[in-house]
Amino acid sequence: MKILLVNPSRCDHNGNVIKYRKAFLPPLALAILARLTPEKHQLKVVNDIVEDIDFDISYDLVGITTMTIQAARAYQIADRFREKGVRVIIGGMHPTVMPDEVKNHSDSIAIGEAEDLWQIILEDAENGCLKKEYKAEALPSLEKLIIPAWEKLDMSIYPKPIGRKFPQMPLFTTRGCPMGCKFCSVTRYFGKSYRFKPVGNVLEEIKRTGAEEYFFVDDNIVCKPEYSREFFRELAAYSLRWFSQISTTILRNPDLIELMAKAGCFSALIGIESLNKSNLSQVNKGFNQTDMYEELFARLHKAGVGAFPSIIFGFDEDTPEVMIKTLEFLKKNKIRMAYFWILTPLPGTVLFEEMRNEGRISTTDWSIYDLSHVVFKPKHFTPRQLENDYWKLQRKFFSIPNITKRILSSLFESSTPLINFATTAFFQTYFHQKVSLRDHPISGGIGRISQ
Repeated sequence: MKILLVNPSRCDHNGNVIKYRKAFLPPLALAILARLTPEKHQLKVVNDIVEDIDFDISYDLVGITTMTIQAARAYQIADRFREKGVRVIIGGMHPTVMPDEVKNHSDSIAIGEAEDLWQIILEDAENGCLKKEYKAEALPSLEKLIIPAWEKLDMSIYPKPIGRKFPQMPLFTTRGCPMGCKFCSVTRYFGKSYRFKPVGNVLEEIKRTGAEEYFFVDDNIVCKPEYSREFFRELAAYSLRWFSQISTTILRNPDLIELMAKAGCFSALIGIESLNKSNLSQVNKGFNQTDMYEELFARLHKAGVGAFPSIIFGFDEDTPEVMIKTLEFLKKNKIRMAYFWILTPLPGTVLFEEMRNEGRISTTDWSIYDLSHVVFKPKHFTPRQLENDYWKLQRKFFSIPNITKRILSSLFESSTPLINFATTAFFQTYFHQKVSLRDHPISGGIGRISQ
């Protein structure tokens, strides 16, 4: 069969496709599916964020992966192919939580993780008996070594770190999360318990990928201390640079911070979410101890790991003063980088169900479920006020005076000052430019082009 796998871009609220000159990360899920596709098939992988799709090619099967923010664009792509008689299957987080909606735009859907489904889907498609829905009976084991087929993707559309042969590459070591935070869809999609790749398999994947910088896409790379200790000790021999996401609960095992640093971790993204204990309790994230944030940041900085907090605005206890308090907090703790978000009740989450039952969901236009628009009725803001205050905070944090100070200070904060200076200068300037356009720094890619 002739098969196309697509990572869709997204649309603006008018349905126009948003494209970029460069994309951030190669799509890991599609690279895994590409490896699982038998060689007898002709396979093409397209990252629609940058690359164009040729709708005139006669494919036998088109597979599209989609999150909620990508849904509108995924439907555009699927509808065009189906008009030509091409069979389309859509998988990913959005079909898993909104299956009936997605079925209106596809011949079939894949619910949940696809590793144990893909071979069955391909055989059914080849035999002309593609089912309306595929759902695995259990979550796939991570014991099997699967090396993503990066050779099937065009790597030229991703920026390369200075002096590197490859882009920064995505890789995971764990899946799942038992925490069940109300605003998060991870537990619904990846399960209520942690699953782990064997450390030896992770190291083999690193060897075969060949890159020198990685983003470990785990939602919490330190979720099981014994596993993390083994992994970090082994990883230290590879002289890599990497970053990942951690939980504030790492303070229960602070030795992991030093091990991360020795293993090459240069930055840790931490979902602190809020400085307000009541906000955290209301969304099932009471395990975040706000009075320990400063200690966590200090320990990370001492170890040479950049603390990269992720903060959400729009919780029910938030008032307009929260923006000022947050900026003061970040300045006090010498935080150079941060992600800011607007609370978004994504479909499939407990938060979405609660707000829908309360009549607080103001739109289901998925194109603005990008965590930078207000799609619900806040308690202490008007929607416009929350959005405007949010972008005002972003502009202040990434203002020219602030990013200049950070760039200059980077010369004195690393054992490789020139590399650190160049990297800091790029990202600080890039974030400033994105924010000035009201385009979230990690939305899509670099160099936005609206079509």
